[in-house]
Amino acid sequence: MRNEKILVVDDDPAIRRLIWKSLQSTGLLVYQSDTIEKTLDIMNRVEFQLFLLDVSLEHENDGYHLAQLIRERQPLTPIIFVSGKKSEQDIISGLESGGDVYLSKPFAPDVLRAQVISTLNRTEQLLTLSKHREETMLRDGIFSFDKNQYQFSKNGEIVNMTSKEIMMILFFMENPYQVFSKEQIYASVWSDGDMDKNLITVYINYLRNKIEDDPKKPKYLQTVWGIGYLFNPEGKEAGNTV
Repeated sequence: MRNEKILVVDDDPAIRRLIWKSLQSTGLLVYQSDTIEKTLDIMNRVEFQLFLLDVSLEHENDGYHLAQLIRERQPLTPIIFVSGKKSEQDIISGLESGGDVYLSKPFAPDVLRAQVISTLNRTEQLLTLSKHREETMLRDGIFSFDKNQYQFSKNGEIVNMTSKEIMMILFFMENPYQVFSKEQIYASVWSDGDMDKNLITVYINYLRNKIEDDPKKPKYLQTVWGIGYLFNPEGKEAGNTV
């Protein structure tokens, strides 16, 4: 059973009841309104996952205006128009005002129910993909790291790197503004065999050649004398560093 909240906005109580009966078996929580004012008031108190709007409310094209107001508040929430207006221009106006789907009255309850469920499922999938994308994309300053593609970018441009360079810059991207010793870096990137401190120095220089504006004056990948290295994505100056 589903538990999403949807708002049906129609000035005809018989239509609102028919829609409610059509969706009753789904478990959806169906709220009702018949004016723009009531709708905005309800939206102040309840977060909806879908809106079903008629075009004609108190005035001829109130539904179009309401869709625009909803889009200003909830730009990603789907809107389905259910209207007695059937002309091509009516449909175009509905979609251009913010509607995702335009159904004409009279409608088949089963078709309406299927369209509502399909729209909710698609929206949920898009939000899940978007959330996953955000979780797998590291961003700090002018740098980003795509953990799906294992690509590092500076100012939106991909920086070509070897596998070890990628692992090292990922370590720094996941731990910015922290100072790490060579031992800590080696354990996180190589994790096996005896550590060669010169190897860390070599790879730090490799990275600086690829990410610094001036590798001889590093401001992003800084040396903290006597301790190790610090990744400063914003390039801020810090004491006791180079």
